[in-house]
Amino acid sequence: MKKLNFGRIALIAGGAVALIGSILYIVLDGSDKTFSVIAFVLGLLGAASTLFGLITDFKFSPLIPAVLYSAACALVLRVAVPSLSDVWNKVNFIGGNAVLGMTFAAVYLIAAVAAVIACFAGTSEA
Repeated sequence: MKKLNFGRIALIAGGAVALIGSILYIVLDGSDKTFSVIAFVLGLLGAASTLFGLITDFKFSPLIPAVLYSAACALVLRVAVPSLSDVWNKVNFIGGNAVLGMTFAAVYLIAAVAAVIACFAGTSEA
């Protein structure tokens, strides 16, 4: 078993946050206007690609989940912003749950930041 350093811990934490967040995303927000199937799949692929970063010693391996989580965050924001504008303007024109949309965008953002930290901290054994 490989030693755990700060980069590996950050990568594992980001993967766990993304996996749990993706499961909650489909359970809580799956039938709402702020749900994006592509963002859900990107979150799961990012969590799965975390294993690639843990198994291999490639320098670029933490970058793959970081890109996938960032894309998932951007897609969730893209579908949640119209609902957020309804909240901002105090109307119910578009509909959707803006709070869940922003929550899951934050979940993917946290996972992306953890993966970026792993990129700079390094996941290889010293």
